[in-house]
Amino acid sequence: MKASAQELAARASAALREVAGASGAVETRRDRLTGLFDDHTLHNALAGTIRGTERGGAHIGLLFIDLDHFKDVNDRHGHMTGSRILSQVARFVDAAARQAGGFAARYGGDEFVVVLPGADLKECLRHAERLRTTLAATILAGGEPPRRRPLVRVTCSIGASSMRVETGDRDEPPSAASAATRLLQLADNAMYQAKHAGRNRVAAAGIEATGVA
Repeated sequence: MKASAQELAARASAALREVAGASGAVETRRDRLTGLFDDHTLHNALAGTIRGTERGGAHIGLLFIDLDHFKDVNDRHGHMTGSRILSQVARFVDAAARQAGGFAARYGGDEFVVVLPGADLKECLRHAERLRTTLAATILAGGEPPRRRPLVRVTCSIGASSMRVETGDRDEPPSAASAATRLLQLADNAMYQAKHAGRNRVAAAGIEATGVA
């Protein structure tokens, strides 16, 4: 029986708790600035989600998010302001991920990743476009509270990819770790397509990844 989106999200959360609680404090596996999971935890949790997903055609979606021209924010307003803006964007991305039944991580710099258990490519694009348009319309406070100025708007380019979990009938199925890497690479490539097309837009991976739990 194919797992529901809610069941897939529950498995993702279980995989994430298992990874975060293994060998060391949870804090050491979080990004210090934003509080999101770091890239190491992301890779492990994504592979764990793939392994924990029921076989038989279930999907796992992924969004690779890169802020547009963020260097300009640092150059114009300073790195302290840039860090405050990054923290606010991280909270925004985390809330969007949770609302969609997934989880978020900071991949590095001004790059974020959202994992969406149960989401095919069409659903990934829907979530990505909602995130992109909402962020572009949001005014972010660059000043330290209670001071809000400078007020900053940022946009993002998003690459979307989705994996259909196969039944394992191939002679040499990919490992969960290699499947996770491929899913990330496809979304990363799609993000660069969005950048080259003019930024502040969403692009989809040209092919759908496959993997074995």
